[in-house]
Amino acid sequence: MRRTTPVGMVAVIALLACVPLRPAYAYIDPNSAGALYQFLFPLLIAIGSAFAFLRRAIVRACTRLASAVVAVVRRDRAKDSRRGGHSSGHAE
Repeated sequence: MRRTTPVGMVAVIALLACVPLRPAYAYIDPNSAGALYQFLFPLLIAIGSAFAFLRRAIVRACTRLASAVVAVVRRDRAKDSRRGGHSSGHAE
């Protein structure tokens, strides 16, 4: 977790203080927001349900991918150690 430093906070505040403020003149009709909610909420529920349903398959696929990458890296290191050299690719 990154910590926020006082210098970083001061920099952000100074940057925001330099930005000119303009009125937005924006309005969302309550009926428009209701229609948007009626469209997005079931979509988000469907995505969350699909993720929960496929969670084990997703975890299994990620585990297989990670173990394949580790096996390739270990094989390369074993080959390199048998040759007695570094795999950095440049001459010393």
